[in-house]
Amino acid sequence: MHSNIERREGAAKVAAIIDFVKAHYHFDSEASIRHGEAGLKLLDTFANKDQATKLHSYLAKAYFAFGDLSRANELATTALAIAQESNNTEGQLLALLVNADIESRRNNVESANLLTKSAISLATSIGHDSHLATAYRISGSLNSKIKDYQAALADYLHSLDLFQKLNKLSGVASLHQRLASLYRKMGLYEKVLFHQNQAIDNALALNSERNLAIYYSNMGTYLEEVSDYERSVEMHNKSLSLKKKLGYELGVIHTYNRLGSVYRLIGDYQKAEESLFKALALKEVLERPDPNVSTFLDLGRLYIQTGQLELAEDYLRKSIPLYQGSRWEDRLAEIHHAFAKLHLQKNNAKAAIQSYLLAIEVAKAHERDAWLIEYYAELSSIFETQGDIGQSLEFLKAHNRLKSKWDTINSQFQISALAIEFDVAEKKREIASLKQQNQIKDLELKQQATRQLFIFISLLLLFSILSFAYFWRSKNKQLKVKQSALKLVSEAKERLAFALWGSGDELWDWDLQSGVITRDNQARDLRLPNEYIGTDLDKIKSVVHPDDFTHLQACFSQHLAGKIDFYEVSYRVMTQTGDWLWVLDRGKVTARSEDGVALRVSGTIKDISQIKASEFALAELNATLEQRVEERTISLQQSRDELASTLDELTTTQSSLLEAQKMASLGRLVTGVSHELNTPLGNSVTASSVLQEELAIFKEKLEASKLTLSDTKSFIEVSVSGTQLIESNIGRAAELVKRFKHASVHEYVSSATTVQLKEFIDAMIAHNIKGTALSFDITCPAEIHVNCDTQALGKVFEDLCKNALQHGFGNEKGRINVSVHVDDGGVQITFSDNGTGMGVDAQPHIFEPFFTTARSEGNVGLGLYMVFNLVNFVLDGQINYRDSTEQGVTFDITLPLNIIQR
Repeated sequence: MHSNIERREGAAKVAAIIDFVKAHYHFDSEASIRHGEAGLKLLDTFANKDQATKLHSYLAKAYFAFGDLSRANELATTALAIAQESNNTEGQLLALLVNADIESRRNNVESANLLTKSAISLATSIGHDSHLATAYRISGSLNSKIKDYQAALADYLHSLDLFQKLNKLSGVASLHQRLASLYRKMGLYEKVLFHQNQAIDNALALNSERNLAIYYSNMGTYLEEVSDYERSVEMHNKSLSLKKKLGYELGVIHTYNRLGSVYRLIGDYQKAEESLFKALALKEVLERPDPNVSTFLDLGRLYIQTGQLELAEDYLRKSIPLYQGSRWEDRLAEIHHAFAKLHLQKNNAKAAIQSYLLAIEVAKAHERDAWLIEYYAELSSIFETQGDIGQSLEFLKAHNRLKSKWDTINSQFQISALAIEFDVAEKKREIASLKQQNQIKDLELKQQATRQLFIFISLLLLFSILSFAYFWRSKNKQLKVKQSALKLVSEAKERLAFALWGSGDELWDWDLQSGVITRDNQARDLRLPNEYIGTDLDKIKSVVHPDDFTHLQACFSQHLAGKIDFYEVSYRVMTQTGDWLWVLDRGKVTARSEDGVALRVSGTIKDISQIKASEFALAELNATLEQRVEERTISLQQSRDELASTLDELTTTQSSLLEAQKMASLGRLVTGVSHELNTPLGNSVTASSVLQEELAIFKEKLEASKLTLSDTKSFIEVSVSGTQLIESNIGRAAELVKRFKHASVHEYVSSATTVQLKEFIDAMIAHNIKGTALSFDITCPAEIHVNCDTQALGKVFEDLCKNALQHGFGNEKGRINVSVHVDDGGVQITFSDNGTGMGVDAQPHIFEPFFTTARSEGNVGLGLYMVFNLVNFVLDGQINYRDSTEQGVTFDITLPLNIIQR
């Protein structure tokens, strides 16, 4: 075609240039741009508006393919203006389509959509089916971009139907290619492979090496994603050969990258490295504004797997600026994921977690749910390994929620796809049926005319004519019956396919004679083999977890032998990423020979990984809980044995406190009790010891007749002093025991009475701050009457007032505020003061027994603990401390609604 351009002159040369650019703008964009720019200069001399519109439009496509969107937009806008000025309808339509493509690439979806609708309207009005098919193709791409996959599928199917009617195989191939890409986004890989094969078949029929180069490459990528690596390599090599032949260097780089990725997944690291270095070498030669950017990422992943971590980190860092701000920016998530894998190999779990969090952030921003599901699961496993069960469960829950949502969306996609395809097929059948009915009617009319003609010609042929008519009608009836039967069969198959896609399970059928297995709705991330697998389970042994394979084989063998009616086994299957996924496999023999040998087995496989993950997490949590309970029990038993001799009198009180004190450890209770009793009991023991020593001395002197009056007086003084000390400390101990017993909620016998709440609170606070410098304010509706244990409620306000007096104000002036209101949650009481407040370190312990910040002043630390017990276990309410935003302290008390008297 180059020589053809050189031989032409004037307008003929411009026409040859237009033909060249139209045919080569994608694969040889640089030559197309060179010839196209020369053609634009010729138009200045040989002005032709029709040629100007076409050349500007196709040259815009060349710049579009080259990646220079600014120049492409300038040319496309000019083309549309020329066509409108010259009232060239077909030129306007072409320019509209080119402008729509450019706006779509620039992510101006709204503008592209308006241009596409205009093109559809114009193409429909002039009956230009070829451009109409192209317009629907662009509309499908736009809907796919905004993730309206149902609308995209309808547009693509409409476009495909138009290209098929036009018998335009290149357009048909292109639409099959786009349908494969759309179904890939919807996760329907059986349809992906079907339409990609159709695209390849059409390109082969056209002998279109350019399209085949792309279609083989895409098929290689799809086969890689379903773990069919051998066929993936085969397809990429076919694509590579054609791209080299065509001189499509950018495509060659892409294919070397994909080969590097597949060889890495296979484990052939040498070939992977060779392929990726070939891509690097070609990238250095090629100067393009949009070079393929994945080479560094693929090299980073490769060196992580081969343990060359420094090289891996270097290439991963190089890849980051290439993706930032590009149309592939979402792949930054893959880079952070690769960094996480690298950090794990360096045993740096903290850095790995940070990389996972960055990957999750990018994946969320770009709505890449499939990546998020993988990242959540892996991050949960890392937290579990680190012993952070709480974080592990949080990410496991996030994984399960997103996986459930993903499965639901995929099921909806399957159902929607089937429904849309069914509607399209139904319309085609209706059209075919109408055509057939018209043909039958035409035939019947012809038959009637023939019979009338025969009647007029000769009465002698009447019998033959009637026989022929009867025969023809019989044939027509048979034809209608067959058509009806075929329609019913077709509808039944469609309903079966609809039900299968809707269930989300895999349906498999295994011919044990040929060794071929067929899988419908197969999970794309499992490595279970397709097609030929032999007559036993050895073929799948490598992808089933070693701990599970023996059980699977035993159950399968028992069923084949007829010992059980069917088999049902849960086991782990390897995914394409090397992880393990739990599945439930149920199967049954559907055909046996006359001697009972199994010939065919069918069954289903269901993903139960979420259920298993929840089971394992719960089991681990239970195991940890049991261990903690056991350790705590041993500690409590040791403490109880050490203090049993001194705490016999407090057994009842201790039991009561253990019942009420669910928010504190028994260790603090025992420590508090022993601390408070040790001082009086220790003083009593010391005084008793002194008395014993003095008594022994007095007795010795008495028996030796050496006792003097001064000795007697001294003995009496010591005895009186020691007796007083013992009596004082025993009284102190008795008082402590009494206070300990009061700390038990069982000391409060229910004495429910009805009171007006405002008056009751007013009386209690006024009584408890009487004689102090404090004032108070109560905000409470007068109509609130409550029926509850008023002794306990009064004790709550008494202790809160004492706490404010002792710790908040001392002898200073201050104010106590109480507010009451009722809502759906219950009776809400807020008790606050404007005192000195409470230290941050003390706040978590205020309701614990024996905790006090003023022990030196004789405080035991049971006041707020008793308040907590009374509110929670006597009044059936709740109390919480709230840090005041200004000064002082605030307590929020919630009592049940049922205490209100209506």
